[in-house]
Amino acid sequence: MLGVPKNEKPTWLSRLAARPEVHRAIRTFRLQEVTSVALKVRPIKRRLPNSGAEYRVRYLESFLMADEIFRRRIYREAFEGLDVRSFVDLGSNVGYFPIFAAELTGRRDLVGIAVDGNRAMTDETQWHIDHNRFANVKALWGIVGYPSDVKEATFYLNPSNVSCSAQPVLNPDVPSKGAIKEVTVPTVDVARAWKEHAGDQRVDVLKIDVEGFEREVLGTCGDLLARTSSVVVEWHKWIASEGEVESLLRDRGFERFRTISEDPYCGVAVYRPRAS
Repeated sequence: MLGVPKNEKPTWLSRLAARPEVHRAIRTFRLQEVTSVALKVRPIKRRLPNSGAEYRVRYLESFLMADEIFRRRIYREAFEGLDVRSFVDLGSNVGYFPIFAAELTGRRDLVGIAVDGNRAMTDETQWHIDHNRFANVKALWGIVGYPSDVKEATFYLNPSNVSCSAQPVLNPDVPSKGAIKEVTVPTVDVARAWKEHAGDQRVDVLKIDVEGFEREVLGTCGDLLARTSSVVVEWHKWIASEGEVESLLRDRGFERFRTISEDPYCGVAVYRPRAS
């Protein structure tokens, strides 16, 4: 999960998320299972003022995600100065980023794809797409970050849906919520998927939040980056350093536009193509 954006005070939710004892209590009292059962019976729904788009909360982690994305608007700087009409969301989780994009731009006709390796999260993303009638947005189930000749790969499902990843190493400073389950899922050639969905249209904003698999993703999506105007990426320090992420993007012609947030575990920054 993201840290607190620079120049902003943490909310009570972000403070709780940073405390290891909170994570231990969630596991001990099985709060994820209890909350999920209750929210599946009666999910919490919220309508956003600018776009009229609506999101729902059906998982415990989604409270923090909604706080980050809709209240603190942590992705807004990726849109700064751009007339955003398209996006790619890698690591979509429950599908809040497409809703935020619609809210920030005021557009319901955005063209986008949202990819996640957790089938339950892809289904939740699809619900948000259908519910909000985002006719030009497509949810894809699969893993990005593999060569095009690799058709399937292992994905690691964590009891906490924000910690699922194509790599198995969890943040050592955040107590696990339970055992990891290995599943085999299809891979997604994201550049090909974009071309099939959007033709030659540029990607105005590319969001990457893949829980430690960012080096692999950045190393294999050069064709997509070549047509991208803004990249917002989260790096996970126990796997990938800021320098590694920045070097991969620099090799693709990008430079740092702005750092959004950084804490002992993760960092988030926006990159833009270098001026000629």
